[in-house]
Amino acid sequence: MHSHAQNARASGPSRRTVLRGAGAAGLLLGLGGALSACERRGSAATVPAGPPRRGGRLRIGMVGAGKSESFNPSGAASALINVARVTAVFDSLVAIGPDLNPRPMLALSWTPDDTAATWTFRLRPGVRWHDGKPFTAEDVIYSLNWMSDPSNQLSAAVTNVDLPRLAAPDPETVIVRLHRPDLLFPQAIAATWIVQSGATDFSRPVGTGPFVFDSLMPGQVSVCRRNPDYWDTGKPYVDSLVIQSISDDNARVNALLGGQIDMVAQIPYAQAKAYDGAGLRLLDSPGITAQGFYMAVDHKPFDDARVRQAMRLLVDRQQLVDVALYGYGTVGNDLFGRGLTYYADAIPQRKRDIARAKALLAQAGHGRGLTVTLETAPAAPGMVEAATLFAQQAADAGVTVHVSQVDASSYFDPTVQYLKRPFGQTLWAGFASLSSFYQYAILPDGPGNETHWNNGKTTELTDRAVSAADAQEAANNWNAVQQEQWDDGGYLWWANVDNVDAMSNQVAGITPSRYLNLGLPAGLTTVYFAS
Repeated sequence: MHSHAQNARASGPSRRTVLRGAGAAGLLLGLGGALSACERRGSAATVPAGPPRRGGRLRIGMVGAGKSESFNPSGAASALINVARVTAVFDSLVAIGPDLNPRPMLALSWTPDDTAATWTFRLRPGVRWHDGKPFTAEDVIYSLNWMSDPSNQLSAAVTNVDLPRLAAPDPETVIVRLHRPDLLFPQAIAATWIVQSGATDFSRPVGTGPFVFDSLMPGQVSVCRRNPDYWDTGKPYVDSLVIQSISDDNARVNALLGGQIDMVAQIPYAQAKAYDGAGLRLLDSPGITAQGFYMAVDHKPFDDARVRQAMRLLVDRQQLVDVALYGYGTVGNDLFGRGLTYYADAIPQRKRDIARAKALLAQAGHGRGLTVTLETAPAAPGMVEAATLFAQQAADAGVTVHVSQVDASSYFDPTVQYLKRPFGQTLWAGFASLSSFYQYAILPDGPGNETHWNNGKTTELTDRAVSAADAQEAANNWNAVQQEQWDDGGYLWWANVDNVDAMSNQVAGITPSRYLNLGLPAGLTTVYFAS
């Protein structure tokens, strides 16, 4: 396994012990303590020599998101191309580093009280918005309230925030009071962005980030220019950033090989194998990103837990990793978050069991077979290949899976079919804590509740886990939440996938990250042309 995370055990610290040890840089919990630095594999270890060089126009090709492409942070989570664009223009309070530890961004420090129910954020002085206005605590308070709108994809990050009691004793300090204690609150808000007080229109966004917005043609291209007054002195190195929507896998790689672009995010794994070292370099890291299938638990036949259990027993996970991912990943166990604090790695690995799957299907009234439709799209490397292979594997148990390929740019668009499919595929990344994922994707009001899970027991257990008094109590509750999902949930997580990108031999400066592709969020700030 690529992950070296260790979950809390009975000997874990109490909340008070952990909080006493929190230094000026914040609460650096064991997201954590035993995670290794990012690994470089293949040609990624051979980087151009010499110091960073300033200048140049960096062109990145990414899977497009069609008409939903924007610089609006409230909708960025549904597509990596939007995450990259928003990260270029906006900053977060706290950043997640390549090793999954929180790092200072707009907040220099975050200090909890003895109960972890009140957090004090000290803000970075001297930061200015792209329009010249000073960044202050007022912007943070506005942003946290702005995120709370249920239509905002960032809302799950602030559900625990007591918004009316936010306070700013001075322009460089924000006090955040929570409804329930949360030892990992900095990680919970790390995947959000701070917008300017009063901002409602993001057609020409104004941020504090490393790049200044120039233009956007949704479904085609965006252009940003270097922010000469960025708070991280001397960065970014490149003069301009061009992000192109190129949804066709072959076209994206051919553009890189032909010199029309400088980087490809999420390079298809077959091309990664074929072209590694042949005119391009790979940026490859084991990731917390997970790929899977999901079943809506309120749609037939998946409203029967026995059918969901049977579907999970049909899968040859290693074959999927070897074939669909070309080995760029590790076998999953139907739970999201391997490598994160409190991940239930003690739950035994689920293995293929056709006989048991047939028995469960027969008990559910499908003894003569079952036919389902699975919509797929080349929205991420390996998705179409996984769907095709899964259909072949399911046939061994008399299950017919009709694979229907649809448009990649709209596959994760909630205004189309996303969140409405009875049976679909998914890929989740960018969560630095279990609480962030469960509040976003599992709880009934989560904006990404693909499986339509709505269970009061889950909500109660999640609340208890988030507000636990010590590591052991938190681990017990998180284990119960995950055991429930492993037994009865709507997800079939078959792999943790590597974050694999490709670049020309002239591009350097990006550290491979377990968190996100392109070394985000820091990658766009540190990248440069070596020659």
